[in-house]
Amino acid sequence: MKKLLILLVILLTGCLGSQQAQHVTLTGVIYHHDTAIPIVGADITIRTGNRILSTRTELDGTFAIQIRTKNSSIKLIVEHPEYYPLEGNIRLKPGMQEHIVLELEPKRIERTLMAGIIDYALPELHIAGRGLAAALDSSSALYPVEAELTEILVEPYTYSEAEAAAIAESLGAESYRLYPAPRLIVLTKPAGTAIDEFLAAARNHPLILHADLNLSISTAAQTALTLIPNDPYYDKQWNLAAIYLPHAWQRIHEQPNQRPIRIAVLDSLIDTNHPDLKQNLNLTDAYNAVKQSKTVSDYAGRLNNQEHTLLSHGTHVCGIIAAVTDNHAGVAGTAWGINVEVIPIVVLNEDSGTISDLIAGIYQAVELDVDIINMSFAITDPFFEPDHKHPLTKAVNAAAERGILMAAAAGNYARLLYPAKYPQVVAVGAVAHDYSIPDYSAYPAADQVTIFAPGGTKSEQIFSTDLSTGGSGYAYAHGTSMAAPHAAGAAALIKATDPNITSGEIEQLLWETGIIIDHEQPQKRLINTYAAVTRTPIANAVITFRDLDSASKFSAVPDPNRYFYQFLPSGTYLLTAHIDADQNQKLNSGDWYFEQEITVEAGQHSSDLEILLQIYP
Repeated sequence: MKKLLILLVILLTGCLGSQQAQHVTLTGVIYHHDTAIPIVGADITIRTGNRILSTRTELDGTFAIQIRTKNSSIKLIVEHPEYYPLEGNIRLKPGMQEHIVLELEPKRIERTLMAGIIDYALPELHIAGRGLAAALDSSSALYPVEAELTEILVEPYTYSEAEAAAIAESLGAESYRLYPAPRLIVLTKPAGTAIDEFLAAARNHPLILHADLNLSISTAAQTALTLIPNDPYYDKQWNLAAIYLPHAWQRIHEQPNQRPIRIAVLDSLIDTNHPDLKQNLNLTDAYNAVKQSKTVSDYAGRLNNQEHTLLSHGTHVCGIIAAVTDNHAGVAGTAWGINVEVIPIVVLNEDSGTISDLIAGIYQAVELDVDIINMSFAITDPFFEPDHKHPLTKAVNAAAERGILMAAAAGNYARLLYPAKYPQVVAVGAVAHDYSIPDYSAYPAADQVTIFAPGGTKSEQIFSTDLSTGGSGYAYAHGTSMAAPHAAGAAALIKATDPNITSGEIEQLLWETGIIIDHEQPQKRLINTYAAVTRTPIANAVITFRDLDSASKFSAVPDPNRYFYQFLPSGTYLLTAHIDADQNQKLNSGDWYFEQEITVEAGQHSSDLEILLQIYP
């Protein structure tokens, strides 16, 4: 077994020869033997004196570990179940910066490493007007994603095997089959002929009484359908298709309505008479924390008097969550298909506010026993770091203890801000229409913003409700203020499918079923509402390599970062991945599925496989 110790990176903070403990950062990278393929998930163990420290290699094979030791050397152990372990002593030399690169030898050298990443496919979007929309029919209808039709159903004047053969030959059919009981013939069209042309020829045939398309059928529970609302501005709402809402809505509509999901929107004044909102607003419980009154209605004069205010912010946010949908008017809302109540709680006076108003608003939401709180704003003071005694901390704790899910805009200044910075709050970052993270939402890894939703950019914004008096009633806006209500709406859909689910479980589900935006930052994920409401995380994926010659099967299991691998004999394989949405051990419409034929050659190791799961039709 070959052990290769090429170079080691150690950052020293002082002389290790002294008795004083020194801080050392040890970094390195682990490769598959004689390749540039990184080994993911290798266990790195450091022993220094009686202390044992450990870490694992990342997707690029790298690792980093902090060490505090008085010793002049440490013991390094590298282990992986598919490779021979490697261990040795590393002498820490004072005053030097070094780096280690290691190679591990596989235990099964006769096999080839095949590895890669599995994830959900990002929905394809196309330009529609100023915005983007999914390439779906905009009429209000349930419809399956159909395979190409290739067969017609024929009723002949005279039914017999000879008659069927004659009809098939005269029409140039590729094949035919007989159904004796109903006295029918099914003909397969010839290659290169359109199904409509083939049907027309059959209908004009002198031996045929009747001909029609041989359409596919399936049970409603097994058909992967999208539900598209008839709202005329839906084609401007690229943001809804971007998080698989058309598929999620169809699943939601199959389920009976539960109790109302109550969402408190802590924001500015809103248009309480907006025809695309009014039905879903609970104005009985509405509250103005700024004025300490029940007045929450926005008005055109306020906007005209404000130099920088061009949008009814609260109205826009409410529309993203719960615009009245499929009403032949305006826009669609995220939480379509469930019994939802939006409770406006005003904490922003002229689109700005104070912490005291926010605190009062949170306590009001707690008193009203809401399920979800949305907060599309941030405290922009960079020095604001509240301790556990701060009144805002206590308010947030009170809401968390009540089991309320809190979603908040992470902030538009490329750093995480409060209230989103509280660990009890779901911090929501923004993605653009091309699924990139805009500069304003590009938070450092230390901020740990892990859940993202559409927030848009100046060129492709989020279209939603605005003041209906003195304006069109609809407007574009962008920012994390727009991203947070997508998360709140998605949480409402999840809550409606399981009233007993906790806020922590909802947050975890949104992350586990999210789509990785950038595999160099696998912790950052875009909400996938269909995967969330069907409870189909990537961890449930069954990955199989089936040898097409011997029918032998090899399986792989994705790790938390969605990396998978297998060591395979040479051959041609069908690589498949399946997440069973119906949990019936079969491949059905609505399941997540992928397949691809691959060739494995001896010694030609690869880590470039990419499984992108689609919804099976």
